[in-house]
Amino acid sequence: MRRTQRRGATMDIQAGLERAFHPKVVAVVGAKQDNDYMWLRAHGPFKEFGGKVYHVNIDEREWPGAEELGFQNVSSILDIPEPVDYVAISVPNVVVPRVLQDCATKGVGGAHIFAAGFAETGTEQGQQLEDAVYQIATEGDFLVIGPNGMGLYNPALGIRPGRDVPYGETDGYFSFLSQSGTTAMSIASGAPANGIAVSKGVSFGNGTVVDATDYLRYYAADEATEVIGMYLEGVNDGPAFFEALREAAARKPVLVWKVGSTTESARAGFAHTRSEAVPSELWDAMLTVCGAIKVSSIEEMLETAMALRVVGDPGVNAALIAVSGGHSGKIADVFGQQGFHIPAPSPESIEEIASYAEIEGGSFSNPIEGPSARGPERLGRTLGVLARDDNFDLLVAEFGAGAVKQDDNALAERIEVLQQVRDEQPDKPIVTVLSTDIPYVEGVDIQGVAREFFEAGLPCFLSMERGAVALRKAREFQQRSTWLLPNSA
Repeated sequence: MRRTQRRGATMDIQAGLERAFHPKVVAVVGAKQDNDYMWLRAHGPFKEFGGKVYHVNIDEREWPGAEELGFQNVSSILDIPEPVDYVAISVPNVVVPRVLQDCATKGVGGAHIFAAGFAETGTEQGQQLEDAVYQIATEGDFLVIGPNGMGLYNPALGIRPGRDVPYGETDGYFSFLSQSGTTAMSIASGAPANGIAVSKGVSFGNGTVVDATDYLRYYAADEATEVIGMYLEGVNDGPAFFEALREAAARKPVLVWKVGSTTESARAGFAHTRSEAVPSELWDAMLTVCGAIKVSSIEEMLETAMALRVVGDPGVNAALIAVSGGHSGKIADVFGQQGFHIPAPSPESIEEIASYAEIEGGSFSNPIEGPSARGPERLGRTLGVLARDDNFDLLVAEFGAGAVKQDDNALAERIEVLQQVRDEQPDKPIVTVLSTDIPYVEGVDIQGVAREFFEAGLPCFLSMERGAVALRKAREFQQRSTWLLPNSA
């Protein structure tokens, strides 16, 4: 049974999350040599960046290995000689309440519980343990992240939900919340590959004390967060979540991936985090009313976030440049099916293109392909003409990723052309969509190709289909009507 009661008024969730996301002192409880001190290594970068990390373990046989890694050992949280802001707890579920009692006595800011085996098991013991977590945290006035989750993520400080998750000082703008630990780590790891800088993230599992609504409210108020993404299996308090989502989406884009629309997936979500199923029609209606953006995969979430931040409003009229005549029909279908208009260039633009390109073997219409877009010089001229054409809001240029295997200069030349056009016409978005079949070359690192575009400050999508969907969602967000209900801010 999901918990619906709310905490006492004394618990300041937002202040607690601010402290936990920006700790000065971290305690890792229960790290073991058996798993290569995973949680100590996960927070190792925090120590590199100047934070303090204590290894808490009653078993002194685990101390030498932790000490070799540079961590100070103590037997109890109560032995730490300074305030503790964030605690990562990796002990068996039955030991968790004892550790939380020490957290309450110490006055920690927040504690993350990695262990599973709580209410999601459907057993009496599991429910009793989760009730104990709730009671100790609320009476002790501190936050609990989890149980059954991977905890907080702040890459700029080196706070990570796993040892293999990227970190580094960066001006992140994308923050996410996820009930799934592996999904959270996939989002964190996939974001850089999609040109996205992460500000914060959390894997919160059962959400016993702090749930999706709380994290959503925190991100909505967080100045560093410009776009919010979430993966959900369910929510504890539907009306509270609705209000939080409506308020957040009125301030910044909120991308929502909700699973559980089928009987089988709903059963999986219930077994994973004890999340009750919500009819998909009701969920979709709520997203529409609130102005949130529905996504259905990690890739769609990240690509839409990138489009929102880098492209902004792509408009509806797209100029398309294809790698071949065959692909001109394909790219027109793909973008047309996502609601984009594909108008012809103005007569003036056609006349200018015709002054340097022959019509034979290509098309001056839209999509454009052939001689007018062949080679960096002509491509640059044609893109410049289209960028100045008021018939178009958006330029989409297809790039065959296989070209990098045939011409060492192809990628650098394309990037240089796009940068030049962008600099000359900064108000006209230019995006790249990649293809792998023309030219078809085995072994192309398409993500590596995309990364080159991202590092050059140019938006890029791994396929025209994925690009069209992400750009449509960005357009719909920019053009949506905001529904303001009574008493809304």
